[in-house]
Amino acid sequence: GGTVRALDDVTLDVEGGSSVAIVGPSGCGKSTLLGLIGALDVPTRGRVTIGDVEVSAMAERDRAGLRRQVVGFMFQSDNLMPFLSVVENVAFQVALDGAADGYERCLVLLDRLGLATEVDVRLDLLAGGPRQRVSGARALSHEPSVSRADEPTGALDSDNSATVIDLLLAAQSELGATLVMVTHDPEAAARMDRGVTLRDGRLG
Repeated sequence: GGTVRALDDVTLDVEGGSSVAIVGPSGCGKSTLLGLIGALDVPTRGRVTIGDVEVSAMAERDRAGLRRQVVGFMFQSDNLMPFLSVVENVAFQVALDGAADGYERCLVLLDRLGLATEVDVRLDLLAGGPRQRVSGARALSHEPSVSRADEPTGALDSDNSATVIDLLLAAQSELGATLVMVTHDPEAAARMDRGVTLRDGRLG
């Protein structure tokens, strides 16, 4: 029982268009911080802004719209829909906004991730590594201005890890987007513009 202070007086500024890795031991608050950055949660005090917008002051309905249009999500557990095909999982994100070129964009992303022959395969028939690559494609399919990735290489071997990081960084560069990644992978962290360490809810 009692109150758990997941984050304690954290101040983090991420320059627009840059990439940052958040590293630290399990249970230190990394995923909580990522949830705040992605407008999934609101802080009990303090504020979260994306550009000039204070997202922590927005109503949930408005935050949902912001997540749909502005933020790309790559979760530690892929959060995909097993009853849909690979391309349907990726296209679902862009379908929410009715993008006219969404399907073609999804096919391009899947091809870049080595999944061109798997587009019509039902998701629950894929192993963990390919599923994580599908998750990466979905996170970028709507061309977000902020991408947040929670352990994006955790289920991947070194080759596939490099491919996913290549895609995230290429999309960041092409879109002028901001990339925030939580990782235990030192090689992935080293490829970001900078890294910050979180320990016991505080930035080190």
